[in-house]
Amino acid sequence: MIDDITKSLKLNRNLSNNLSKAIELDRAIKIGWGAQGDAKPKEGEIGIASYLPKGARVRLLGNLGDFTGFCCKGGTFTLEGNALGWFGAFSSDGRLVVERDAGIRCGHGMTGGRMFCQGSVGDEAGAALDGGVIIVRGHAGQRTGIGMNDGTIVVVGDCQADAGQGMTGGRIIVDGRCLPEGEGAQQRNLTKAEHKEINSLLKEHDLSVSEDAVMIEANAAHAIPSTPPLQTVWGDFGEIGLISGESAIDSSSPIDVVTLVTRGEEDDGVVFPLPVMLELESGKGLSGNLLSEQPCMVSSDPRGIDLVRIDAGNLSDADALLANAAGIVLDLENLPPLHDGEILALMTGLRSQLGDDKPVLIAGRVDRITNLHRMLRDQPIDGVMVRLTSGAGMTAPAALPRIGLSARDAGVSDTLHILDIPWDATSDDAAIAAAAGCGIIRASPFSADDEIPSTQKARAEAVEKWLSEFAASLRGRLTDMGLDALEKLNRRHLRALEHDTAAQSGLRLAGYDRPLPQWMGP
Repeated sequence: MIDDITKSLKLNRNLSNNLSKAIELDRAIKIGWGAQGDAKPKEGEIGIASYLPKGARVRLLGNLGDFTGFCCKGGTFTLEGNALGWFGAFSSDGRLVVERDAGIRCGHGMTGGRMFCQGSVGDEAGAALDGGVIIVRGHAGQRTGIGMNDGTIVVVGDCQADAGQGMTGGRIIVDGRCLPEGEGAQQRNLTKAEHKEINSLLKEHDLSVSEDAVMIEANAAHAIPSTPPLQTVWGDFGEIGLISGESAIDSSSPIDVVTLVTRGEEDDGVVFPLPVMLELESGKGLSGNLLSEQPCMVSSDPRGIDLVRIDAGNLSDADALLANAAGIVLDLENLPPLHDGEILALMTGLRSQLGDDKPVLIAGRVDRITNLHRMLRDQPIDGVMVRLTSGAGMTAPAALPRIGLSARDAGVSDTLHILDIPWDATSDDAAIAAAAGCGIIRASPFSADDEIPSTQKARAEAVEKWLSEFAASLRGRLTDMGLDALEKLNRRHLRALEHDTAAQSGLRLAGYDRPLPQWMGP
């Protein structure tokens, strides 16, 4: 796996280094052939040729893995070979061609551009399509166009069952054997005007559809709305206490609360002077005595010290966002369902935009912590952010042992954990999280009732004030506990202040000063 990533990053790096000059000279880049024109096909690279800009022309020989040519932004990419899943996904413009077969979800989430597959495509081609055109010369798998909102899919061949499942817009044209359409879709014959329009679209590919071709479109009368469960967490850490030390230390003593997020021992990494990662929409204008040194998690306009939260909403702009960012937080909860190999391919493509030496973290819910820890163990991921909110709606104290036990079982207890605090966080929350094995908390400096300042200067001042109060109260808490470093906190410093909290968290019950019997083991 590491070898696949290494050769994929190397290929992307070489492509990136040559792209600007090739565009300037209006030349195509050919990959997979030697200097004498002899074939040297690529095999299995992942996350290749992402974010191709207008004017770029790339032709590649070989059989590639997941997320080839994703997020195309106007370039032309031709693959002489096969592609696995998510070929051309999330593209907004350009022209993508695969001369053999493509795997599942090719063209997923496209908003523009054109894709042409000369062979067949796997299941769920064109899923969540929101614009653009996908043309398939061969056959299509099941659930073609599932959840699509707009755009056109043309299959000049057979189409398996459930095409258009859950679609709300767009159209699917099938000129071949078409099994029953999916729920929320309906099938009808083409009109003469539509038949002429589709054949005009196919003319440049030397293709056409017959008058017997059918169109599949949304059926509003049989829509299948889906309402996910409310993501909640019950309570907070208010029933967890921090035990003061037998003797305090001087309030002016040096206190080490710095956390370093790094890819390796030789990397500079991202330095968190305080154990909190504030989440803000934009990093623009963030400056202050503390704020200028404190990394934040943003969705746009990152500073050089900020991490960018990447999800389906800004994935297509990640090339610009990551150019100067310090790292990535890949939000798995706001991306389509992906298995491990697909996540690895997506991260490889993103890392090509970010740089090899900057950290990549994943984010997910506490009720899926086992899966997050397995990926953390098996893949080159540098940390995890765990959300306490979930569809299960468990209590906040109950999440702590679930995270800790899962990390222990996966062997990732020493890897960075960031605990996402959904309430108005305090320095005590950071100390409790650190004692439970989560060295940083994610927090918002603005409560739900706060009106976020309208100017950059006022917003920066409000965030600076929040950090100042956080730093002062954290210092006060640690010196009162007699600790000179955040890393010295552990579960022995925590007490459950009432019985239910002790039962849910396994913490020592205050007064009893030991865990309840059910947590003591056989």
